[in-house]
Amino acid sequence: MRRRTGAALLSLLALAGCGIQKSDVVEAGGAATVVVQPVPEERMVLYFLDPDGQSMPMARDTGPQAPFPTQPVGGPEADRVPYDGFGPGYETSADAPRGGRIPADKVLAALMAGPRPHEAAAGATTALPRGEDLAPHVEAGPAGSDSARLRAPFPVRGLPAAAVRQLVCTTAYAQHPAGRTEVTISGADGTLPAARCED
Repeated sequence: MRRRTGAALLSLLALAGCGIQKSDVVEAGGAATVVVQPVPEERMVLYFLDPDGQSMPMARDTGPQAPFPTQPVGGPEADRVPYDGFGPGYETSADAPRGGRIPADKVLAALMAGPRPHEAAAGATTALPRGEDLAPHVEAGPAGSDSARLRAPFPVRGLPAAAVRQLVCTTAYAQHPAGRTEVTISGADGTLPAARCED
């Protein structure tokens, strides 16, 4: 009986180490990137501040099922007009054309209107001045360039660095899906040096 038990034990030990080889770590490259909903054409990225004054990017869905649509148009829940939260003077209508990027001026008007209640509840604040007539105008740089000029109807030289970053980053993402735009800010009191969101 002892011989059979010993032979069986040896057989198990031999099988346990069979076929499994040690190997080194194999590099496989960077992580994959994917576009998640909402799709870029139906969202805007606004840069607010967290309670510590650090940048806090927030994506707002602007499609027909956005969280802040205007009044439903007769019919089922799916028949809603597009997002209407860009701020005074930038309202949309039910027959507004769909598709394409949101104009930068509309994105900046939404930024100047400040955080929505649910964004404020998540800790979003702003260091920008508030007012209906303060929406900046964005001009794209020359064709083929990665630059834009933001013209603000308020003084900019005295803005806190966090407010300047809000304007630069929001404009950069309004102009390019990956935020790769150099932004120059001009105001009633002069022009700030060109900056990028990652600066």
